[in-house]
Amino acid sequence: MGTLAKRIQDKPLLKLIRKYLQSGVMINGVVSSTLEGTPQGGPLSPLLSNIVLDELDKELERRGHKFVRYADDCNIYVKSKRAGLRTMASV
Repeated sequence: MGTLAKRIQDKPLLKLIRKYLQSGVMINGVVSSTLEGTPQGGPLSPLLSNIVLDELDKELERRGHKFVRYADDCNIYVKSKRAGLRTMASV
């Protein structure tokens, strides 16, 4: 929510997003509370991941990496296995 608040000034929208994230999930007819994250497959999941992972995009660009990302799926292209291991550790 802190990252979102840096980019979104609309307080009612932030409140709505918070309520959605805290609403819980239903599994086999039973509502379970969620303490963190976005429900997988929910309508906010791709939107929120794109907002939060924008920082990753900027860092990968700063490092000169070639990459492709859609929502929370990301491929980073490097020249060697060693570079891949180093990049994975730092990401």
